[in-house]
Amino acid sequence: MKNNRLSHLFLFCIASSLVLIQVGCGENKTQVELQKALESVARISKKIDQIPMDSIANVQVRLNAAKDDIRWLGIDSNVVFVRADVKVIEGLSKASRFLKDASSRYKGLTNETNRCKKQLDSLREVMEAGANRDALGDTIDDDYIKTNARIEIEAVATLGELVDESIRLIRLGLEADSAGWGAIDSLLMAKKGEWARGVSGNETEI
Repeated sequence: MKNNRLSHLFLFCIASSLVLIQVGCGENKTQVELQKALESVARISKKIDQIPMDSIANVQVRLNAAKDDIRWLGIDSNVVFVRADVKVIEGLSKASRFLKDASSRYKGLTNETNRCKKQLDSLREVMEAGANRDALGDTIDDDYIKTNARIEIEAVATLGELVDESIRLIRLGLEADSAGWGAIDSLLMAKKGEWARGVSGNETEI
């Protein structure tokens, strides 16, 4: 009988230990996932910091000025654009299209990165402090932690994809500008020369 009691007690201790281990592992898993998400946010932040916004701004100013020149040259009767010129202008449009809204995207990504970090830090602090209510008065329990952790972890994953896509578009825009600017600059010089000769000829006739 005594041996049976000892056996039951032993089994009870093992079962209790397994329950405690499972609970502990569940909490640790969420904490680990939050930490990984914070590390991802840090990497994302570094990627954003490395985006050459000054260079992008300079290129955009130059491309916009070139587009303005082409517009007024295009409506002048002294200037004629041929099919080969259109291909050059398409290169200009391509670079502009890839770099469009780069500044607003940069600001949006920066703001979302800061928001994600703040939310992840708050969740981790709540877990460590064992708080029962959040700032809105909602009850904090295991479901609350897991649900909000999942939401923020998914937000970080989405943010990472958006940052990579934005960097890809910016790279394509800068490459298109680098590859096509020489031809664009030469085209503008040639067309401005046509315009100047046409204006000079018209003045001579008068």
